[in-house]
Amino acid sequence: MLVFMGFFIHLCIINLFSLVITLKTILAIGDEKDFDSFQKFCRQAKRFKKKNFSIKSVSYDSFLKGKLPKVKSKSIIVLFFFPFEYWDKHIETRKSREVYGNRKYYLKFRKFWKEMDSKLSEFYSDKKINFVNPPGKIYLERDKEKTNTVFADAGIPVSRHYSTRNHRKILRLVDNGKKLFIKVRYGSMGKGITYLEKDRWLTNFSFKKGRILSKKSDYGWTFKDITDNKPFLRELLKQDVIVEEAINPFLLKGRMFDLRLYVCFGKVLYVYPRSNECDKVTTNISQGAKGENSAFVHSIPPLILKRAEKNALKTAKAMNLKFAGIDIMPNNGKNNVTVIEANAFPGFPKARKFNLAKLLIKEITLQKWK
Repeated sequence: MLVFMGFFIHLCIINLFSLVITLKTILAIGDEKDFDSFQKFCRQAKRFKKKNFSIKSVSYDSFLKGKLPKVKSKSIIVLFFFPFEYWDKHIETRKSREVYGNRKYYLKFRKFWKEMDSKLSEFYSDKKINFVNPPGKIYLERDKEKTNTVFADAGIPVSRHYSTRNHRKILRLVDNGKKLFIKVRYGSMGKGITYLEKDRWLTNFSFKKGRILSKKSDYGWTFKDITDNKPFLRELLKQDVIVEEAINPFLLKGRMFDLRLYVCFGKVLYVYPRSNECDKVTTNISQGAKGENSAFVHSIPPLILKRAEKNALKTAKAMNLKFAGIDIMPNNGKNNVTVIEANAFPGFPKARKFNLAKLLIKEITLQKWK
């Protein structure tokens, strides 16, 4: 009897030890005001039930104050969402008089992610920390110049970039029939874009008394005609910008469109098309574009969809992002598609259209985390 009891206790200890070892925790870090992604994820997390996995969440405000949740498991998988409140308070502030998308924005953002990485390692020093998207790759996606190099080196089709910042050379390109975009190097959401073609210049910056002015909001960045405004062009080229050739878009139903492909651990989970009138500058929703439905996706030529998915997977891998929204524009060129950018914080679709949060949690739990 004593031998049996000893064996039983030994077995229980082994099972308990095994449970502790195999238990893993998903730690989601975001802002309460992020109703588009973080809140959707947290609502879905409440419905989650799977043996050996738990999900905890914390706001960036609490995190930066050192108020992190206690975790019993030895392994943590960290999923970051965009730090809206920190960005608004410390980077793109309403008091700032700087031109949107400059290098200072980027350096502050990079510093923030290095601080996040350090604080996580310090607080959970006894844990094995894994990242869905590593902090170092998160801030890299803000740099359009560097990401373009990463894409090109990986054989991913991108727009041609021009290194010149000489306004006369830019004008010669335009006069010779080139259509160009001048974008802020460290921007997003279609903010800080200028489009140039012969006899048609458009920008969503403002320009007064020789100064480029930025909106103090994510909204209201509407395009204005600035054709032949050379003082503006000269001032713009002094900023942190990139110059790239415009894409000759493939039109569907008379509209230009791009595709946001949600890539997760080597799979394309969802394709979200956004279309705009063919005479518009961008396919950003903030610039009047509209989100299309699945019927629109089904009308896209299969070859274009196949190449878009192939290059979306290559892009996420090249950026070392396990979860990302890859923006791709179909075109009339040789490759049929051009990769525009990678987003480490893609907005989530409406759950009734596609429950991305549910699939994201599922994919995270299927991975072989250490």
